[in-house]
Amino acid sequence: MSNFGRLEPVAIREGWPREDSDFTPWLASGDNLEVLGTELGISLELVEIESSVGPFRADILAKQSGTENAVIIENQFGITDHSHLGQLLTYAAGLGGVSSSKTIVWIAEKFTEPHRAALDWLNQATESGIGFFAVELQLWRIGNSPFAPRFNVVSRPNHFQKELTQQVATYSDTDRLYQRFWQAFIDFCGDGTTLDMPSAPSRFWLPTFIGRTGFGVNLTASKQRCKLECQLYLSGQEAKQVFQRLEMEKERIREVLGPHVIFDEMLGRKACKIYEAHAGDISDEENWPELHSWLKTRGEAYVAMFKPLTRQ
Repeated sequence: MSNFGRLEPVAIREGWPREDSDFTPWLASGDNLEVLGTELGISLELVEIESSVGPFRADILAKQSGTENAVIIENQFGITDHSHLGQLLTYAAGLGGVSSSKTIVWIAEKFTEPHRAALDWLNQATESGIGFFAVELQLWRIGNSPFAPRFNVVSRPNHFQKELTQQVATYSDTDRLYQRFWQAFIDFCGDGTTLDMPSAPSRFWLPTFIGRTGFGVNLTASKQRCKLECQLYLSGQEAKQVFQRLEMEKERIREVLGPHVIFDEMLGRKACKIYEAHAGDISDEENWPELHSWLKTRGEAYVAMFKPLTRQ
């Protein structure tokens, strides 16, 4: 154990004296953009540096690999400010004719809470196909080791709400099955439901919104595993804290929802969930009415239970 070192933070300007002439070229070179893309969950390809978007010049214009989906990266040393937030909105508008999907990445040393909250709100309020990331840039080292950069994502598009990183031109048979299944479920629920749902996705999960960023009641229907789930999914910086508080209410929650509710902290991940499962094969459409009935009943029960609790 005595051989372990201690991570120490390093001032950003010790690694890159200037943002424009040092950090931006570094990020655009070698595999550094790939490292950023890994943290974002997007495979990135460089298009150009200092790209004109409206009246501004974006630091880096990239695209999602294998697509024409644009990714704008704006870098800022120091604490976030209103000027850069305004530029992000200009980029979102200015990319309207460039691609059907656009992702805006704001990299800074430190995000103020109002600016992080603004990006969270934009990710909820803007149309499908537009996403905003907030990424804090950090430098670390152990003893006299080389500096090690880290991209810490503090706000991201909710992947249970928008398909920003996996839009493809064609769907597989399974994709089409999921889309038909969820469209039939939405039609099954009609207007008489408390589930706040988006349009039918072509994937195995369907999000529902409960009024707090990063939290949602998600319904899943895995064709491969022949299993449904209804889950309260918690993600973001507050997820673990909220989960622990809900776990203290485990007995009361199970009294309302039933004894089969599972509390899963998902150790090693930043998210966690509270859920229950149900067997069901969506490949046979004759099963759909029963499966839709279970998903609707359990989803509405979870919304009624957790919507007020998570808001508190």
